[in-house]
This record gives sequence, C-alpha cells and structure tokens, in this order.
Amino acid sequence: MELKQNLLGNYKENKRIETNNETKNFLIERDNEIFKLYQQGKILQGYKVVSKIPKTIKTEGGDIPLKRRRYVKYYEEKKENINRYPLDEELGLKKYQRNEQNLINKITSFMGDGKRYKDILDTVENANISERTISNIFKNADLEETDYISNKNNNKIKIPNNVLYIQIDGAFEPMWENKKRVENKIFASTMHIGVDEEKSTKNR
Repeated sequence: MELKQNLLGNYKENKRIETNNETKNFLIERDNEIFKLYQQGKILQGYKVVSKIPKTIKTEGGDIPLKRRRYVKYYEEKKENINRYPLDEELGLKKYQRNEQNLINKITSFMGDGKRYKDILDTVENANISERTISNIFKNADLEETDYISNKNNNKIKIPNNVLYIQIDGAFEPMWENKKRVENKIFASTMHIGVDEEKSTKNR
C-alpha cells in the first residue's frame, strides 16, 4: 500500500464536496417542506404545482444543481400566468439569477479595495465563476442599500499644524439599472496632509 499524496488538499476537496452535497440535500428538503405547507393550504393559495425545473446555483463552495418546484397561478386581470419559485425567493434569487447572495456579498465586499478581478477570483476559487461575472456583480451592485466600500484600513495618521487637505473629483460611470444602461455620477475624495519637503522628490 502506497502512502497518500497531498493529504490535506484531498481532505479539503472531500470536505468541500461533502458540504455541497449537504447543502443540496438541505435545499431539496426545504423545497419539500414548502410543498407540504402548500398542500395544507397554508401558503400559495390559488397556485398549482406544474413541474420541477432544474437550476444550478453558484455558491462559494461550487455549483449546486437541483430541481425545485414551479408554482403557477392565472391572473384574470393580466390575462397571463404568474410563475413562482418559492425556494428561489427564500434564497433571494431573482429570475435567471444563479449567483447565491452570500457569494455576491463576498465579491462586493472587495469594492473599493483596488483588487484585480483575478485576485478576487482567488478568494472564491471553488465558485466556478469568471472575471466577467465579477464585473457584472459590480455593475449591478445596489450602492444605495449597502455600503460596499472597504473600511479595513483604520490606521491613524498624525496631522501636523492641524491642517488637512481634502480633494474631491467626479466622473460619470456607465452602469446597469433594471437591465438598462445608465450613467451615474461617482465622486471620489482624498485627504492628505500636504507635501513633506524633506522626503519628497521631483518624481514623488
């Protein structure tokens, strides 16, 4: 019998797969619980279960493929069927959205850090996403609801002569809102204590 190679690496990968399977089973069980509540007439009154639709949910630990129930109700006023996926609603997933909210929060936490997309990908290496996905998440980030700007640097600085210089600049940045391309004005402000004549040079 040969000794194992990359023991910790294999252990971590097995734990990741195990966690993903547990998450998948948890979501399937929750979908079944919702269905039982529906059968008891406690929720989704007037809806009918017509099918189970497959969907792959992207998490920090990787892709989780599963099938969840689709509930349909016909609205006479609108003359159309309304589809609902209760499990998606509990996960905070919008229509066609596959990225789970915790994954989105992890990525948006790096806004303002100056990290490259490649560096961010390294922090969620198992999520199976691309740099384009990160770009789209940043573009769709709701800056009004959540403060995504990093506040990790809490180092205090000494201000000589009690003088602090503040510079403010603005620019129009193209973004996406409700699937429409708009230009939002972004303001950037910096603070400094001026030039250190002893340490500064022509190039610095």
